[in-house]
Amino acid sequence: MQNQEDKRKEKAFKSMLMFGIFSIVMLFAGLTSAYIVSKGALSSEEKWNYIALPNVFAYSTFAIILSSIFAVFSLKNLKKNKLKNTKRYLMIALLLGIVFSVFQLQGWSQLVNEGHFFAGKDSNVAASFIYVLTGVHLAHLFAGLIVFGVLLYKLRMNKYTSENNIGFKLGTWFWHFLGILWIYLYGFLLYSTSNPVV
Repeated sequence: MQNQEDKRKEKAFKSMLMFGIFSIVMLFAGLTSAYIVSKGALSSEEKWNYIALPNVFAYSTFAIILSSIFAVFSLKNLKKNKLKNTKRYLMIALLLGIVFSVFQLQGWSQLVNEGHFFAGKDSNVAASFIYVLTGVHLAHLFAGLIVFGVLLYKLRMNKYTSENNIGFKLGTWFWHFLGILWIYLYGFLLYSTSNPVV
């Protein structure tokens, strides 16, 4: 009976997560579509500024990939009831997420130093889109960091075990999604900032 109840809970939580992920995907699909349309329109009038992405974004990409790997290690250890290792790996994943955030802020600082502003008389559409795409992603990543903080707290309170790990598993899934989303955004921006067609 308890097993059936757990399955119902897991199904409900999975549905909520999938709905949230779908909503985020649609948001970024709209933003990247707007980027492509704006670039096409302004490029034809030679009003589009081609901006090189900050090099530090490559470092942040590496950080988020590493973070996801440690999140995988953490879940695997939880399934084996190795709670000490679970906490350790999750903490590393969380710290790497913070490192990612710092790199993103450094990237914005580099853009500003190069004269590319989000708004104002010296701003341009290309730069504004870079700020919006990376900024909206970073806002969602902050939510992911909060989730990791909650998971760590629950681990300390012994709320998760090898048998009871639905919330933990879904939390790591959300984090992996954010990592995949960033890799897509980074690839999209890297290609489109150097290619006149896209």
